[in-house]
Amino acid sequence: MPSGTATGRMRDLSARGSPEVALPLVVAILLGVFWLGVLVTVAFTAWRLLANLKALLRSLNELSERLAPTLRDLEARTRETAELSERLQRRQAARQGTGRRKATR
Repeated sequence: MPSGTATGRMRDLSARGSPEVALPLVVAILLGVFWLGVLVTVAFTAWRLLANLKALLRSLNELSERLAPTLRDLEARTRETAELSERLQRRQAARQGTGRRKATR
């Protein structure tokens, strides 16, 4: 008879379904507070990241405005140097040409 009663109990459990384990209310509240904290931390980090990116962009624009006159001046000087170098090369080529003519005569 002991095996019969055990079988009867098993049938009763299977008929009712598996017992559900409910989370205690305190654990559910703690989990909610934890995930809310994670969400707030991520949102704050994203907000600061955007603020820092905007500040970086503003700083780069200011630097670009300050460097623009210097870059224009440097460009003009480079152009002058290139023109001077070209004239010197032509002069040197002309001297070498006249030197060869004198040597061949």
